[in-house]
Order: sequence, then structure tokens, then C-alpha cells
Amino acid sequence: MNTALLSTRSGVLADWAVRCGLALAGWGLQRATRRTDRDRLLRRLDARAAAESALAERDRRYRSTTYGLM
Repeated sequence: MNTALLSTRSGVLADWAVRCGLALAGWGLQRATRRTDRDRLLRRLDARAAAESALAERDRRYRSTTYGLM
């Protein structure tokens, strides 16, 4: 017979292990959903493209004022 089955703390440990396993599984499912969400991916790509174009525009304006003053 296994002594772990007779221990009073084994129930607590088993409960903790099950809860952690379920939480980890839930996290994995949420992560998988986020990674495959097409709309979210498209929004991120659009935001990145907008940020890159804004940075290029800022750089263009900065260079035109800096070189114009020399």
C-alpha cells in the first residue's frame, strides 16, 4: 500500500496539482486562441504599418528642417 494515500496532506497536494493543471490548460487555450485570431492579427499588422509610416513621415520632416537650416 502506498503511504501517500494515507497522508492527510495528499488530498491538499492533489487538489493543488489539479487546480494548477486546469489553470495551465486554460492559459494554453487562451494563448492558442490569441495566436490564431485573424482579426487581431490584422489589427496588429495595420497598427504596425501605421506606426512605420508615421515614423517615416516624422523622419522626412526632421531631415527637411535640419538640412534646410544648414
